[in-house]
Amino acid sequence: MGEGDSVTLDVSNDLLRRQVTVIGSWTFSTVGQADCARYIADRGIVVDELFTHRWKLEQAEEAYRLFDAQTSGKGVFVPA
Repeated sequence: MGEGDSVTLDVSNDLLRRQVTVIGSWTFSTVGQADCARYIADRGIVVDELFTHRWKLEQAEEAYRLFDAQTSGKGVFVPA
C-alpha cells in the first residue's frame, strides 16, 4: 500500500464488528536509505556505538519482549 490521500472508516462497522486489526508502518524509501548510508560513510560515523543491545536470531523472542516494553535503546540482530 502506498502513502497518500486519506481513508474514511466507520470504526464500528469497518473494524470493531469485523474484528479487524489495522497496523501502520513507515520507513525510508530506498533513496532515503541510500542518503543516510552516504551521510554515515562520508562522516565516518561509528554506527555500532548507537546500539545498546545485540541479539542472535535465536534470541528474537527475548528481543521482541524488550522492544515491546519500550524501555530500551536501539537493538540489532547480528549473525550467529
